[in-house]
Amino acid sequence: MKGKEKNKVILADRDGFYLQRLKRCLERKGDMAVLGMTDSGPALLEMVRQTKPDVLLMDVLLGERDGFWVLENLKKEGIGCICILISAIDSDKLVRRAITLGADYYMAKPIQGELLMERIHQLLEQENGCAVQEKKKEVVQEAEEDPFRNLEGEISVLLSRMGISASIKGYHYIRKAVLMAVEDQDVLVGITKGLYPDIARMYKTTASKVERAIRHAIESAWKKNGPQVYFEVAGYLPAEKPTNGQFIAALSEYFRIQGKERPKKIS
Repeated sequence: MKGKEKNKVILADRDGFYLQRLKRCLERKGDMAVLGMTDSGPALLEMVRQTKPDVLLMDVLLGERDGFWVLENLKKEGIGCICILISAIDSDKLVRRAITLGADYYMAKPIQGELLMERIHQLLEQENGCAVQEKKKEVVQEAEEDPFRNLEGEISVLLSRMGISASIKGYHYIRKAVLMAVEDQDVLVGITKGLYPDIARMYKTTASKVERAIRHAIESAWKKNGPQVYFEVAGYLPAEKPTNGQFIAALSEYFRIQGKERPKKIS
C-alpha cells in the first residue's frame, strides 16, 4: 500500500480477545490501520475526539456508557466518521434507534470478516462520493440544467449499500425502474403491464425475466443489509421483504422527496 494513505479505524468491544481478532481481520488487507481499541464508552469518545478516525466499529454494549451514548455525543459535537454498530442483540427496535442516532450501518454478531470488509469499503466509497458531490455543487448552472445527472449514481450507491451487486441483472433493472418512477409516478400503476415491458424492451429481454430478476435482487438484499437501508429510505421496517412494486415505490419516493424529480416545463 505504498503511496496510499490507510483508512484510520477505532474499535470498541468488551471482549478483548474479539478486539484482537477484529484488528487482525481489518489490517490483513493492508489498507486499514487500527489506531486504538477500548471497552469503555467515555474512553472511546475521547479517542475519537483526538484521532479523528475514518471508521468507528463498536459494540452496542460497552463499559460505563453504551454505544448509544457514544452516538448521541458524537452527534452533539458534530464529529463525523463512518460508524458501524455490532451486537449479538438483533432487533428492529435496536436497529431503528441506532440509525436515528446517526449509525451508518448495523451488523449482528457473529460477523463474517469478508462481509465486514466489503461493507466498510462500500461506506468509504459512498462518503468519498459525497465529498466529490459537495465539490461539484459549485457548478450550480450545470446541475440546474440536468438535475437527473447524478441521480443514477446515487441510486447505484443505495443499491450497493443494500448488498445488491452490479453484477446481477436485477441491479440494472431496479435502477432503471427507480429512475423512471422518479420522473413519472404513473409508471407504478400496473407495473406488470407497463414498467416491466418497457424495461424489457430497453434491455432486449422479456417482462417476466425483468420481474424475476428484480425479485431475486430484493431477496438477496434482504439477506444482507437491505432491511437497515430500506428503513433509512422508507422510515419503517416491513414484517416481510417488500414486493417489487413496494420496493421501487419506496426508493423513488425517497429521491423524489429529496427534490430529484425532473422539473416540469412551463408552456
